[in-house]
Amino acid sequence: MLRSFFKQAKPLMVLMLPILGTQLAQTGMGVVDTLIAGLAGTLDLASIAVGSSIWLPLVLFEAGIMVALTPMVAHAKGAKNKQQSAHYLQQGIYLGLVIGLCAMAILLLGTKPLMSLMDISEDIQTITVDYLFYIALALPAVAIHQAFRSYNEAVHLTKPVTAIAFAGLLLNIPLNLLFVFGWGPVEAMGGPGCGLASLIVFYMMTIAIWLYTHFSSHHKKVKPLQHFSAPNFKTIGHISAVGFPIGLAIFAEVSLFCIIALFIAQLGPVVVAAHQITLNITTVTFMVPLSLATALTVRVGHELGRNNPIGAKQAWVNAIYINLIFALGNGCILYFLRESLAGLYSQDQQVVTLAMLLLMHAAIFQISDSLQVGAAGALRGYKDTMVTLMISIVSFWLVGLPLGYYLGLSQAAPMGAAGFWVGLIVGLSVNAVLLLARLQFVSRRAINHPDITPHTVIQN
Repeated sequence: MLRSFFKQAKPLMVLMLPILGTQLAQTGMGVVDTLIAGLAGTLDLASIAVGSSIWLPLVLFEAGIMVALTPMVAHAKGAKNKQQSAHYLQQGIYLGLVIGLCAMAILLLGTKPLMSLMDISEDIQTITVDYLFYIALALPAVAIHQAFRSYNEAVHLTKPVTAIAFAGLLLNIPLNLLFVFGWGPVEAMGGPGCGLASLIVFYMMTIAIWLYTHFSSHHKKVKPLQHFSAPNFKTIGHISAVGFPIGLAIFAEVSLFCIIALFIAQLGPVVVAAHQITLNITTVTFMVPLSLATALTVRVGHELGRNNPIGAKQAWVNAIYINLIFALGNGCILYFLRESLAGLYSQDQQVVTLAMLLLMHAAIFQISDSLQVGAAGALRGYKDTMVTLMISIVSFWLVGLPLGYYLGLSQAAPMGAAGFWVGLIVGLSVNAVLLLARLQFVSRRAINHPDITPHTVIQN
């Protein structure tokens, strides 16, 4: 049995590790922003925290939609349909451009009204608005970059994507320092400088991955950007039908964390900073199960494209065990190193003490978080996205958030930030149980009735 486990784990890990590198590099950009904003001051750190809570759900929503290309291209690759793979990428680029422009407009027009509604202090609002102006301009590039990334990962070209992501991370560091603190003729911008640095990096990464996909010898057999076709609304509709539930499910989870940050903003800069530090650290650890889930989407998609639903089940069962191992490791890191980790972000002892408390709660939910994201990744491989969305909404918005608000801010149980993290633990646990049950059902149905497994192919 152990030999079978390692045999199944090897191709998954080979696919996962470069994806993990990409995720860590992209997440590292947020870590750099937080660290450098923290050096600029607690107010700048709090403003970047509030700004991140507003733009991150939008970015992950648009990226989630484009993630639909991963199982669709993986199915086409498993069926050895090269023309279909290229067609999906081209239509995904059209869709990404539209989604990116819409997200940009939402962020530009909605930032101030949202912060006013949440009763966030004027000093935080001023810095946050300037920071988000630059982030908004980057959103079209983010969506198009994700389309290219999803395509390359689905055809197992993960290492170049990782290299581009790390190049972006390395570029982000000096640009952050330059714009936040100033140098020579460049005046110090404080927190908003993080946004300008991100704007430049996102466009540079998008240009780089486009050049790779167009000119690399690894793409010479398919040439996905050659003979670029006109928009095909049937294909775009198909990508949207698979992708929007994915994007909304990710949005439902991420926006939960971000709405919590906005609620916590009422409690002052120290609490906001501690919450942001905890969220930043746990986002890094979350990249491990998330990367495995992305690799699992590809593996399940390939097996289903080959009409091998039993192989698809073996892949996701094995991945769940691997994710549990990683979850235990992440939990130990957060618990035993919480003081050292929090101390990296701030010299304010009040901030560090509260962040340590929140990291203890974060260590607890590592198992349920890993299980739910792994199950969601497998379900994307089956193109089963709508039910996943419904489960996520119920778990996060009808269970986790109300409980967290009651424990965190109500007069009956004013636990502050810690109350919200208890709500997160419960919400993630409910989501994990329901998604695993759904995965069992979908997998059994695919094995017993392979004719109803979604293998839809959209013709050019």
